[in-house]
Amino acid sequence: MIIDKSFIQMYCLIVKTVLRTSFIYENKSDGLGELNLNKSASRVMDILTLISTTKVPLGVSEISRELNIPKSSTFDVLDTMVKKGFLELNSETKTYRLGLKSFEVGSTYLLNTDLHRVAAPFLEKLMEQTGETAFLAVESDGEIVYLDKMETPSTLRTTATLGTRSPMYSTGLGKAILAAYPDSKVFELMKNKTFIKRTSKSITNINELIADLNRIRKRGYSIDNRENEDEVFCIACPILNENNLPIAAISVSGLAMKMTNEMIKRNSRFIIDAALKISKRLGYRKKSLNFNP
Repeated sequence: MIIDKSFIQMYCLIVKTVLRTSFIYENKSDGLGELNLNKSASRVMDILTLISTTKVPLGVSEISRELNIPKSSTFDVLDTMVKKGFLELNSETKTYRLGLKSFEVGSTYLLNTDLHRVAAPFLEKLMEQTGETAFLAVESDGEIVYLDKMETPSTLRTTATLGTRSPMYSTGLGKAILAAYPDSKVFELMKNKTFIKRTSKSITNINELIADLNRIRKRGYSIDNRENEDEVFCIACPILNENNLPIAAISVSGLAMKMTNEMIKRNSRFIIDAALKISKRLGYRKKSLNFNP
């Protein structure tokens, strides 16, 4: 059975975030002890993340080398994960892939996530209304992570897949979230980021980004006009919670060459309406989607 890696990538993202803030207490000889990350739990998550994001099959040696874990320890963790059903071992090639249990856990995470459950029918409707690919994404460590997407067989295929990351400064989804934050928060999120020129139209510094965010706040939605991928045009809007803070963003993406001003106006209305309805179902109380911080 081939497992959809996107479920596991998203599940690992959440669990690794928890691990960064969840600690165990180890008693030392001096009785004081110290706080440390649980090494075994971290290794399990690192292995799941590596296997779910690597296109080629990996064996014990490759996993040990990539994660800088002793080979004997790597084998012990892998053996346990196989026995528990989270990984499967190819007996011929001695390589590992995701197991059925990983799929079950990842699927359960999505089913029990309010954001995903609430947003899914609106993404489907956006796809039907616009004839374009609709996305849902969240912010993580100053980047966006794609959480869901709806696409028709005839729509544009982008490089964005579920569980993958993209820069905030070059995507409509990322800029929609940033625009809902005050500039101080934007500087905080972007302070350690390198502005890579992904296309000829990419934003290349923080001043350009702030100027664009101000335009987005006035306009009411963000635009990525071939800034992240050549020939891709994206319109996005943030999803806000009860405290008027962004928790995610939704978008539609299509070919830039066919995007007329009339289509932009029409699709932006659909996006704003969907974002407002999702936000209200998640606690937002205002009548209109005002994300000018």
